[in-house]
Amino acid sequence: MPTRPPHYRCLADDIEQKFRSDEYLPGQQLPSVSEIGELYNVARSTAYRAVKELHERNLIYGQQGQGVFVADS
Repeated sequence: MPTRPPHYRCLADDIEQKFRSDEYLPGQQLPSVSEIGELYNVARSTAYRAVKELHERNLIYGQQGQGVFVADS
């Protein structure tokens, strides 16, 4: 029986799909971790791990005091 990926990875995949469909454009600021948690009705820790996953995929970058932004493709 195949195992399901962790919830944070599914969330990261969903956000990545929004990049690919141009819902979020390069350079555009993403919602905060708290806002992502509220939008997806998940715990802040799950939203944080999803954002971390996107960063590890080099799909986003952070700017101190500014927020997190979509990286150029």
